[in-house]
Amino acid sequence: MPSVTERIELTAAQARAFLASPTGILFRRYVAMGVIVTAPVLFRIPALRRHPLIRTLELIGGAALLVKAAEALRDWDASGGRGRIVIDV
Repeated sequence: MPSVTERIELTAAQARAFLASPTGILFRRYVAMGVIVTAPVLFRIPALRRHPLIRTLELIGGAALLVKAAEALRDWDASGGRGRIVIDV
């Protein structure tokens, strides 16, 4: 019986192809929305605020960084910019 690593093989090209598909766009939107909503809440939980990593992230604006990363994921153009470029003069 094959192991899990032998069964699951996902290349970067396959991941990009999925993220560019309509289902992948919806997946990116839901993941980004979840991170945008939960990141500020996670930094307010007292048990997590005691952890040194969370304190450090809080000092450097970790919640804002997570939200920005989620927005970038949501707005990412998975086509790689191979579309038509139009320069309006």
